[in-house]
Amino acid sequence: MIKWDELSQRFAALSVREQWLIAITGWFGILFIGYMLIIEPQMVTLQTVKTALVDTKNDVITAQNQLIVANRKLQQDPDKAINQKLAQYQQEDKALQQALEAKIGSLITPVQMAGLLEQVLRHSSALKLESMTSLPSSQLVSGDQQGYFVHPIRLTFKGRYFDVVNYLNKLEALPVKYYWRSLSYQVDKYPWAKVELEVYTLGESKDFIGG
Repeated sequence: MIKWDELSQRFAALSVREQWLIAITGWFGILFIGYMLIIEPQMVTLQTVKTALVDTKNDVITAQNQLIVANRKLQQDPDKAINQKLAQYQQEDKALQQALEAKIGSLITPVQMAGLLEQVLRHSSALKLESMTSLPSSQLVSGDQQGYFVHPIRLTFKGRYFDVVNYLNKLEALPVKYYWRSLSYQVDKYPWAKVELEVYTLGESKDFIGG
């Protein structure tokens, strides 16, 4: 082995420039080894800690945002939309009910309707009344025994075509309101025809009563 004295002699025999190069190279080697063994592991550990801190901070921010959203939802009325829709339907139902009441209030009563049909027919001497029948009433909307009822009347008579048309025109010209349901016109023995006319009105009572 080369002894320390020999190394010292060889180093002393070198020029000053060579001695500085060897010294600098040695120091760089020592610093590099120190960096690899001590500093770099510490830097890696520090970076790992920083990354973990950033991830933790992001998790905390996400949790806080979720908590804010949850609190806002809790502060909102879950039935608000349903209540608004219900109120809208109630308003619409009220408006329809008022419109229906106004419509029915302007209609003639069943008894008045029967009297007018017969009265107009009697003034038409060319027509012959065969029958006038009050048909069974029915609910306007199916349900319990409340609400409005349809009261139909069937009128059967005979007459000639133009006399029948004249009678129907008079009925349409009456200053009262009611509804036509059906009209049947069948020639019985020319020029006479058999006519079945069904009209109806609405009332709050199931029974056929006047007012």
